[in-house]
Amino acid sequence: MNRPAFSLIEVLVAMVIVSLITTTGMFAFKLALNQINRQSSLTFEEPMRFTQIKNLFNATYFYVVEEKDKFNPMEFKYEYLFNKTDNEITFVSDGPIYSKRLSLVSLKIKDDSLFYMETPIYDKKQDYKKPFISEDAQEYKLLKNIKNAKFKYEEPIDLPKDFETKIPKLVILEFKRDSVDYRYIFDVKYNFYQLKQYLKSKREVN
Repeated sequence: MNRPAFSLIEVLVAMVIVSLITTTGMFAFKLALNQINRQSSLTFEEPMRFTQIKNLFNATYFYVVEEKDKFNPMEFKYEYLFNKTDNEITFVSDGPIYSKRLSLVSLKIKDDSLFYMETPIYDKKQDYKKPFISEDAQEYKLLKNIKNAKFKYEEPIDLPKDFETKIPKLVILEFKRDSVDYRYIFDVKYNFYQLKQYLKSKREVN
């Protein structure tokens, strides 16, 4: 009795098919694994970034820049160091992300990303009377893939009349990602003790 058997060609074809299936499966598995890793990094990293930004604003420091009037040397004008535009904010924070010291911090939107920089106020290279972000300050990318991103501001804080700067109580970050609109709101909290000290000194002078 003759038993059916596979020819050499049939065996080779079967091996090729199995190899193709195995290769395709491995490629799909690696692709899925990479996708999971990317999603996991976003899941754990981005909430931390937003918390860091929130802490920056919650630790906003009442830092006053004093300038003499050009026409009247006895008169001074005061500016609360909080510069803001649609794509950049610079202010002083007592809770910077990477330093443990009072720092001038900057949040800047460019190239569909949010970048962060900081410089300690009382650094050796710093002018504490007119603080600036030093040239050697490292730039960190906090958020990426944020399309049409911009800052908005609401509800100015009531400051003494001799302050020209208007400080918002709320900073809003808006952007689009994967056709979804996002809106994050941050509270600006400044140092009330510093403000009281300033008002007290003004009263004593007057």
